[in-house]
Amino acid sequence: MSTTTIAGADVAPVAPTAPARAGLGVAAGAALALFVSMFGTWTPQSPEVGNTDAAAIRDWAAGAASTLQLNAFAGGLSLVALLVLTSALAGLVRQAAPNSVLGGLTLLGGGLLATVNTVVTGFTLLWVLPDLKALDDATVQTWYAAAHLGQMLGEVAVLAQSLLMGAFSLAALRGRIVARWLCWLGIVLAAVGFSSVLALVVPSPVFDTAWLVGLYGWMLWPLLASVTFAVRLRRLQR
Repeated sequence: MSTTTIAGADVAPVAPTAPARAGLGVAAGAALALFVSMFGTWTPQSPEVGNTDAAAIRDWAAGAASTLQLNAFAGGLSLVALLVLTSALAGLVRQAAPNSVLGGLTLLGGGLLATVNTVVTGFTLLWVLPDLKALDDATVQTWYAAAHLGQMLGEVAVLAQSLLMGAFSLAALRGRIVARWLCWLGIVLAAVGFSSVLALVVPSPVFDTAWLVGLYGWMLWPLLASVTFAVRLRRLQR
């Protein structure tokens, strides 16, 4: 069987083995669950930090209670789906290229993204679990400011998403794990996401747009990946 060299590792096309079929099946299900759950994690509109008092924060939390509860549930579900998906993707990479660093980079990207999601979901739980009326004003305002700090982790999330997509897509392209168009899409989205970090050094509408493309591209990628994994699995089962 012919091989392709990538980063010092021999990458061979994934054979239709039982581990490959199992990995594709798990990845398809986890990717679909992640896609669905991400639509429940939108943050409700909230008062500006530093310009609102504790009473207004309590009123906001009470009015947005249903949305916050949905966010907390979806955040927990998306975290589980992300961990399962990351493990499945890394397994597929390691099967195609046992000695490649891309499997580890896939795990690193997924781990960083899971960490960010855990922080954001944890802050959401601050408004769901305790009785805000029983807390003093200083605690409520501190929690509110901390929760908004968690929302500022978006740049880290885009970089983590880009690392996860980019590492897997590059290995999948060379190892013929899935369709080439999905691989190239992941590589392009990853490149755009990585380029957005330049906005921290050189403010520009171009890099701001790149950040948005990386963010929303990641939201679409799991759905496309799920369909592609399922198609590939069906072909292997024939």
